[in-house]
Amino acid sequence: MVSGWSANITGWLIIGGMLLAGCKAQTGTPAPTMTSIPPTALPTDRATETIEPTPGEPLTPTPGFPTPAAAPMVHLPSGEPLTIQVIRMVSLATGWAIGRAGDGLDRILRTTDGGTTWEDVTPPEAQPDPEWPRRGEGYFFDGQQAWVVFSGRIGDLGFAPTVVWRTQDAGSSWEPSRVVEPPAVAEWVEPVSLGFNPEGFGWLMTALGAGMSHQYVAIYTSLDSGVTWTRVLDPYSDQPVQSCPKTGMAFSGASLGWLTRDCAGLIDRPTIEITRDGGVTWGPLEVAAPGSMPNGFAYPFMCTPHSLRLTSTLEGSFGISCREYLETPTAAGENMADGPNALYRTDDGGVTWSRLEYPGGEIQWQDAERGWALGREIFRTEDGGATWSFVHAVTWDGQFSFVDDLNGWAVARNADEIALVRTQNGGAKWSILKPVSGP
Repeated sequence: MVSGWSANITGWLIIGGMLLAGCKAQTGTPAPTMTSIPPTALPTDRATETIEPTPGEPLTPTPGFPTPAAAPMVHLPSGEPLTIQVIRMVSLATGWAIGRAGDGLDRILRTTDGGTTWEDVTPPEAQPDPEWPRRGEGYFFDGQQAWVVFSGRIGDLGFAPTVVWRTQDAGSSWEPSRVVEPPAVAEWVEPVSLGFNPEGFGWLMTALGAGMSHQYVAIYTSLDSGVTWTRVLDPYSDQPVQSCPKTGMAFSGASLGWLTRDCAGLIDRPTIEITRDGGVTWGPLEVAAPGSMPNGFAYPFMCTPHSLRLTSTLEGSFGISCREYLETPTAAGENMADGPNALYRTDDGGVTWSRLEYPGGEIQWQDAERGWALGREIFRTEDGGATWSFVHAVTWDGQFSFVDDLNGWAVARNADEIALVRTQNGGAKWSILKPVSGP
């Protein structure tokens, strides 16, 4: 049993004593020694009228290892209250998180006591400007291996170098990648998606600018577990993925990948795209609409794909959640209704699809048959999504991490309040944790 206090939060959380505290100065961890390796240039993509590149700008593998930070981020002392932003548990005791203390900076954290105490294992990133904090994105593979990248910005000194950090010893040491070079047209660099498969293939998507219902992105891939990165897609390419905010990306192997966008009903289809050449070219992944939508995914429905899961070049799944515009508002004045929600699965590389109704929310799988539908109502399946059992209702939105049938954690949010919560009975009851920094 994890030490600390807890409270039933069937209703909303009352978060007491979680006011953020400032950091105390400590000696920072010196950055690792790095060796510069020259890049190899690839041809440029062609430009469109929407966003113009610098003439002659190459698509290249990342150009070299970064110069060691003169003033790397200082690790937190013990006892600092933490606000967990993202959590990924890998066992009952061990897990990773991205969290913040009183300075508001994203830090990479690791727990070995189930989430009460977190060691600050942030890699030796340069100390950011407090007015422009750098945000983190992580891929936490197991208890020992993780990859992390931080956002960059453009200002008087240009971009802070963007690198992907890798640890193989639970954060005790970190290895930097070569610098991930942004296109010259970038207004900022914000990581959107980072992932790896067991064979060492990695993918990184970064947002670079926005406007007119577009979120401009670059996509990078790595064939060596994140040491070097090649930019395979630029924001000025003619590929149909630059409109709308991006919500996810996943690959199986080095060729097959899916990408999801939330277009808020502006496009009359689920905005899930597929690549078969490692992210260079993309096209729509077409699936049939649920039977309750005779006109397909068009108005009055607004549908969003999510919960990508690619386990092989043949097997994969995702969810599509829809909302319907109502011509006549309800008695409560609502002009939209939730549903339908569908789970799509394939075992032949997308040649055929099974479509199953499900209750809605994010879908997380423990294996091919057991999984969760996670929203303000929590459901459980034991048969691959064919049937779902109601578990519990909550009054907060959560980012969940389950390690088995019974034990799960969530970053719970309601309006401006946020807390770390835990269940030990499959989601039927949730208790608040009070995370602090520690050794």
